[in-house]
Parts: sequence; structure tokens; C-alpha cells
Amino acid sequence: MHTFFKKIAKDIYQVQLPLPFALRIVNVYLVQGEHGWTIFDTGLNLPEARERWIAAFDALGISADGIQQIILTHYHPDHYGLAGWLQAYTGETGHAPVPVKMSARDAELADEIWRHKKDQVQMLHRYFLECGMPETLSHELTRDIQKLQALIEPQPQKIEHLEPGETLDIGRYRFQILHTPGHSDGHLIFWDPHEKIALCGDHILLNITPNISQWPNTEADPLGRYLDSLNRLAYLNVEIAFPGHGPNIEDWTGRLRELKQHHDERLSAMLEAVNGSTSIFQVSREVFEIDTLSHHEIRFAIAETRAHLEYLVKAGQLYHENPGIWLYRRATEV
Repeated sequence: MHTFFKKIAKDIYQVQLPLPFALRIVNVYLVQGEHGWTIFDTGLNLPEARERWIAAFDALGISADGIQQIILTHYHPDHYGLAGWLQAYTGETGHAPVPVKMSARDAELADEIWRHKKDQVQMLHRYFLECGMPETLSHELTRDIQKLQALIEPQPQKIEHLEPGETLDIGRYRFQILHTPGHSDGHLIFWDPHEKIALCGDHILLNITPNISQWPNTEADPLGRYLDSLNRLAYLNVEIAFPGHGPNIEDWTGRLRELKQHHDERLSAMLEAVNGSTSIFQVSREVFEIDTLSHHEIRFAIAETRAHLEYLVKAGQLYHENPGIWLYRRATEV
């Protein structure tokens, strides 16, 4: 058996695919049903990732027409990037390509961000400048985004929407579809209450904290919606969860508590970093030490900083204004 491919539960296999980031691996999944196999998440369109998919199919005896559907937890590139390629692969034997299924909101974001690339790059450049980022660094970051966009081709041609509250039947599993916003607006978790397992995407991770970012096209208060979802998820009976990155999660409620504590501490650090009129970039430099980060990591640090600062604005602890650059002051100073 390949080292990047293993059985993790009855009829469920994990495939680990490479990423060109500090986070080196994305976990994707194959689930066997009565009428074929379901793919959960896809990886980036890299040669080695495609090779690993083919190796997994060969090891399990999965033909192109043996794949029933492609499910995405969310639209981010390391989960969405190979969806179009895999969809085309399923149609190579003359059968109709299988559908790619995801939440309606994340399908909307995928169309907006990955199909309208030029508009996205310009929008992000303006966003970084409003965060107080130096223009040279903003140009460098947006150039890197253009390189990333090439790894999210081809685009899937047939996308169907999954509705939270519905059930997804795959063989022995009856997954409840749960809307868990925060990491992305339309992020979905798939939970089987009888088997007590969850495919949790990037919403819950074990060794790192999921990035909670506020981008120009993000719905308001992503951090608030993320924390609310953690409270709701605490009521689920989950014995093991299979995440998008890192090891499996075996202490579900314990990890939820740790994530909430992390964000409490991060909010305190953000508030402490605001001294007079302070930009998002200035707060990021202090909290994340972004001068030591890669361009990919800087993008997320900036957007996560804004999510936390806006949460503090909503909580009445900060005041913000935008005279061309978003500036934050403590409410006690206004």
C-alpha cells in the first residue's frame, strides 16, 4: 500500500496530497457506496496530486465510471482545485461526467473568485492597501495569487448545490449535511450520528487552528459565526473526525474547547496591539510577526487580523474608520 493512502474506517480511505505551502499536505477522502465511490475534496492541480489520485483508483480498482460524485467541503483551492480535472476524468469512458456538489454560497464564491480571476486580483490589491499594507508588498502578494489560480484549472462544468439539513446516503453511511461557516461562508461538515464520525474539512483541525478570515467578499462577522458554530457542534456525538489537514480528531469536544480558548487569547492579543489609530497591517506585524512569514501566510494573517478586529468592533471594544485605510482605536479612546 502507498504511504500516502490508507483505510481509516469501514469503506473510507484517506489520500494525502501535496501542497506547495508551509502546510504541506491536504487530506482528501474516498467513500464506497452501493452504486460507486464518492470523492470528498480534491487537492490542487499539481502533477503529483493527479498521480496520487490515479494510484489510489488503481489500488482500489476504481474505474472512471465507478466514481459517483465529487463532494466539496468548501471552495478553497486546496479542496476545490482538482474538481474540474476529476470531473473530466469521470467522463473519459463516454459516460456523462459526474456532478461536483458543494454549498450554494461556496459555489457562488468559487465562480466569483476562480472564474473571474482578473477582477479578483484587482480587488485584493485594493483590499491589502486598505489594510495599510505597503504597495510593493501588495503587488508581490497578488502576483503570487495569479500563480495559484493556474492550479485551479480546469473549472468544473457541472456543479450541484448541497442543502444543510439534508442527508447524504453513501453505502453504510447516512451523513447529515451541516452548515459550519467561518473558515468559508458556505463550509459544510458531514456527520453520521449512528457511526459517530464526521468529515469536517477545515472547520476543525487538531494541530493547527483553522484560518478565520474576512475578505472583501466574505459575509459579515466570520469569527462570530465560527464561534457560534463551535457551540452548536459541541452537541454532536463524534467519536472520530477526519479533517482536511493533520491527524484525525478523537477528542471532539475537547478540541472545540481548545479552539474557543485560542480565539479568546487571540482577541486579547489583537486588542492589546491597538494603540491609538492602528492599521490592520500594524496589528498583524505585532501579533503574527509577519516579516517572518511567506507571502501565502501573510495573506491569511492580514485577513484573519481583520476578522478579529471587526469582531471586537461588533463587541463594542474597538471603533473603526476608513479614511482610505482601515484604522482602529479602542472604544475608550473615542
